[in-house]
Amino acid sequence: MIISLVGSVLGFLPSHAAEVEWHAMGDVDVVRGESFLPMVASGDPVTVELSYNNRSEGEIFRQVFDLNDQLFWQQEEYYQSIDLDIVITIGDYTWQGTLGSGSSGPPYSIEVQDVKVAGDTVDRFRLTVAEDDGGSFPLFPGELAPTDNPRIQIEFSDSSVGAEIAPSYLDSTELACVSQSFTRITAARGVISSGSGDIINFTLAPESIRTRMANLEFVELREVSYDPGFDEIVLKWGSVPGKFYVIQYLAEDLCWREKSSTQAQSDETTWTVLPFGEREIYRIIEEE
Repeated sequence: MIISLVGSVLGFLPSHAAEVEWHAMGDVDVVRGESFLPMVASGDPVTVELSYNNRSEGEIFRQVFDLNDQLFWQQEEYYQSIDLDIVITIGDYTWQGTLGSGSSGPPYSIEVQDVKVAGDTVDRFRLTVAEDDGGSFPLFPGELAPTDNPRIQIEFSDSSVGAEIAPSYLDSTELACVSQSFTRITAARGVISSGSGDIINFTLAPESIRTRMANLEFVELREVSYDPGFDEIVLKWGSVPGKFYVIQYLAEDLCWREKSSTQAQSDETTWTVLPFGEREIYRIIEEE
């Protein structure tokens, strides 16, 4: 029996008040346009912070492209009403795009794709704030003409292959699951565009990506052990009498699922759970 535990989230820079938050770092690849060239150069470090809400039930638009070809297949899902906010900082300059629930335009603010080309499958998770979708830009260094259509877009992709391949992002209304499976990401990139030729393209380092659910309070596990006699896992953590605690495990679809819950009776709680498999990862959440 192999047991792992999660007691805290490390390396994340808190930013927004939305439900799901991402943080990542990378470098500028290409800069084009008179507005951006004086501010940004190739190789400059990039910091990305984005947030969105997980309210997606009943607000998904799906479409499937299937050419009856074993070498090509594509399915897409679009999420609306997610209050998307993207902040990109390069040197002394910061670009910000926001898209609130109920904004006008096509439902392309958050897009999940599963694409099969020439036998290889790639999952993509794309977030876009565009003016023609109803997005606004509180911070956007550079000159914008009245006819411009500014856009900020971030794309994460997973092209994992072999024995470690995980389920795709598709067919889930839980956008939180995508953020919880960030370790699957094999490539990430982004673009800032004025809509009239001024562009900043950048690449994000997958190993720099951190995510969190902002409304969750994680509790550090003091002890975890396996009792082979009863086939039970024993968890122990510091607690507050009267508080409710949820024991979660990381399921095969890379979502955190509830295993059990309990109300603390003392300043330390000991709880046993039955394992589902040979390896499980646990975490404890304190409910408000």
